[in-house]
Amino acid sequence: MHSRNLFAGTLMGASALFLANLVIADATDTKPQESVSVFGEANLSVPSEFKRVEPKSRIIAHEFEAGAGGGEAAPTARVTMMAAGGDVAANIQRWEGQFAGGEKGAQKTEEMKLGPWNVYIVDVSGNYAERMGGGPFAGGKVVNRENYAMTGAILVHPSGRKFFVKMIGPREVVAANRKAFVEMIKSIDQ
Repeated sequence: MHSRNLFAGTLMGASALFLANLVIADATDTKPQESVSVFGEANLSVPSEFKRVEPKSRIIAHEFEAGAGGGEAAPTARVTMMAAGGDVAANIQRWEGQFAGGEKGAQKTEEMKLGPWNVYIVDVSGNYAERMGGGPFAGGKVVNRENYAMTGAILVHPSGRKFFVKMIGPREVVAANRKAFVEMIKSIDQ
């Protein structure tokens, strides 16, 4: 009888070890979270569901795609990151000026202090006038994107340097990813 209990205990222990190994294997199969350095002073933890892509412009340091499910053909939003300059209020006004219409209640700017960083989160929606080529202050073809939105952030370093992070795309895609975007911005203080 004693050997039967010993055998059962050994079998149960082996089963538990096998299950534990499965859980560990599952944990290692997930995509590691990427981080982006901001001026070598802090990092942003990029949500694992944001897919890194080649930047569409040389002035963009990092670019990602944010989706809202639905497979490869589903719409996505661009998430861009870059060092930038200029007055905070003027940049926010420029971003707002790229959109027409939209719900007034959805247009807002939130200011917060995250550690030593001053952070401004801007939400805008409506019809987006996207400039194709020429940069933000120069000419180029303008494409009107209906029912678009942007959640953007301006991170201001204590020295005054600025880092812009913007998510622009179809309104439903931006809305579906806004929480993950804001959590990424708040990770600057970790």
